[in-house]
Amino acid sequence: MRNASFALLLVVSCASHQDNVCEDIGDCTQGGASPFIQSCKDEAKALEGESRKAGCEAPFDGYYACADTNFACVGATSTFHGCDRALKALDDCLGAVTASTSCAALASQQGSCTMPPDAGGPPVACTLGRDCEAHCYLVNVSDVCAARVDELDAFQKCASSCPF
Repeated sequence: MRNASFALLLVVSCASHQDNVCEDIGDCTQGGASPFIQSCKDEAKALEGESRKAGCEAPFDGYYACADTNFACVGATSTFHGCDRALKALDDCLGAVTASTSCAALASQQGSCTMPPDAGGPPVACTLGRDCEAHCYLVNVSDVCAARVDELDAFQKCASSCPF
């Protein structure tokens, strides 16, 4: 029984860098909200899969190792001092692979919005389903920064046919 308890302790204490970062962010910015932390972990796992398929595993691992080591909570803001270069390497690697996707086209257009989404964090995984959703958004919304309600209806109808 003692060996089983020790093995369980080892499994529990060997969280990945991504899991640690998500838990840190969740504790800092979301008051430890379990749904946020789980969503972050799921997103990190999807990004890891996309990074590995794209040959970007080294930049992915480098960014999350840096973020895990250099996390700080300032008020309710998560910071990762010294990780800008690692994040840029991951962005550049994934950007080169996904440059012709609808995900990239949407992100590029949203860059001109007053409040661009996800500024400063790791990129969002551009899975097949998300690329399809980005395409639906681009073809059904006239202003990517301010979609109208009727456009959201058209987007939702299109996106409901996307693979997941």
